[in-house]
Amino acid sequence: MKSHLHPTGLYLVATALVVLGACQSTPPAPTRAAPSPAEVDWDDRTVFQEGLIEAERALLDGMAGASTYHIEVRIANDLLSLQGQETVRYTNQEDVPLDALYFQLFPNAAGGSTTVSAVTVDGQKVEPQAEFQNSAVRLPLPSPLQPGEAAVIAMDFEVAVAREMGGNYGLFGYFDDVLVLDGFYPVIPVYDDEGWNVQDPPPNGDVTYFDASFYLVRVTAPDDLVLVTSGVETGREYADGEQILTFAAGPARDFYMAASEEYVVVSRTVGETTVNSYAPRRQQQGAEHALQFAVMALQSFGQRFGAYPYTEYDVASTPMLALGMEYPGMTAIALNLYDPDGDVLGLPFPVVLESTVAHEVAHQWFYNVVGNDQVDEPWVDEAIVQYVTGLYFLDAYGPAAAQSFQDSWEDRWNRVDGADIPIGLPTGDYTGQEYGAIVYGRGPLFIAALAEQLGQETFDEFLRDYYQSHQWGIGTGDAFRQMAEQHCQCDLHDIFAEWVYGE
Repeated sequence: MKSHLHPTGLYLVATALVVLGACQSTPPAPTRAAPSPAEVDWDDRTVFQEGLIEAERALLDGMAGASTYHIEVRIANDLLSLQGQETVRYTNQEDVPLDALYFQLFPNAAGGSTTVSAVTVDGQKVEPQAEFQNSAVRLPLPSPLQPGEAAVIAMDFEVAVAREMGGNYGLFGYFDDVLVLDGFYPVIPVYDDEGWNVQDPPPNGDVTYFDASFYLVRVTAPDDLVLVTSGVETGREYADGEQILTFAAGPARDFYMAASEEYVVVSRTVGETTVNSYAPRRQQQGAEHALQFAVMALQSFGQRFGAYPYTEYDVASTPMLALGMEYPGMTAIALNLYDPDGDVLGLPFPVVLESTVAHEVAHQWFYNVVGNDQVDEPWVDEAIVQYVTGLYFLDAYGPAAAQSFQDSWEDRWNRVDGADIPIGLPTGDYTGQEYGAIVYGRGPLFIAALAEQLGQETFDEFLRDYYQSHQWGIGTGDAFRQMAEQHCQCDLHDIFAEWVYGE
């Protein structure tokens, strides 16, 4: 997850930063008609080209089996409820028939609620069966879905938005005049060698594990609401005090929205990518810093691992109990990190803001492009991302800054007295304090120890290879180890046994 970042201990004074200009109110975009999602053919991927840099557009022809979500959702005038319709084409990419599908309903575990109705599979009505404390529904299929076959699932859904921060770090709800919609729509989890990856939501860490999919989402909302979402806007219309916006995102692990009447934006274009930083007007200085940090991080990781794939990257200041949270094509950063007169974890602005933004940007490479089981193997993205955040500080400021950030890993691990708790446990097997200390503290220390054993040059080549060979697929701890062994031509059993598995 994105949440428990530890700061660098390095204070960067504001005068050392490049100020990119004052935040500006988001002007109404000109009317741009777009077809409704229902009018777009399942096999037509041209709508997603606009959101991908030119070098990535060819992949649209190579992901025929990826799920495609067509979603229509209306945000109520008081921002406290949603009404939606969703149609999904799901292809069985496994080697066994599937007699049922699952959809996860995360608002039911986050202080709000979701109900689904009028559910059909290929036009046939089915009765959803609530499971896992109503955080998921099982849809029995009229007939088994054979390998390679596709089904079209349609449903209506209604959502009550949380008013108090609940589960999953308060990432879903309406707080401080900001609407945050993490996991607002019914979504299909990954099916793998363990079967369906659906369970009671764990108390720690991320709760999502999704395949890369395509999202075409049409949102009807009050016309004074500024929406920040995954993907790119492909259509905008106005009628009767409402705006009708269409967004296309994909390939992407999920789809996220944040919205506020108070948002203003400052932007910068780097290569083919426009970077936008949104915040309430009172947080103008924080928005400018967040923009600069995001630009620097995109450049650092793009050079190290491969180009950022999208033509847009958004950073939005939102209320949450975490420090930050990553989503495809965008990042949410806690509101309190933007206060120039405040401090977080005893450190001044903008120290924690920079490390948090850099960490969340790194998740675009390790979580979004390369997916992983964030519930059962959280270290596969979080420990790697903590480590490469150290590389960001090395690239941006040199060895002393990188060492300062690395020292924070030891500090975090020491919160559990340096206990030899394996980093490779599922999130639910850690207590709250253990999760942050082990996955975010001991985890990157393991990656650093692995880099030392392989030699830095070999390790850098391995990590880039791991990223590029797993793009839009799923990475695992076993795959990570096997590729590392291929690069070093060595047996890494002992180091993985000591740090990851606790053998």
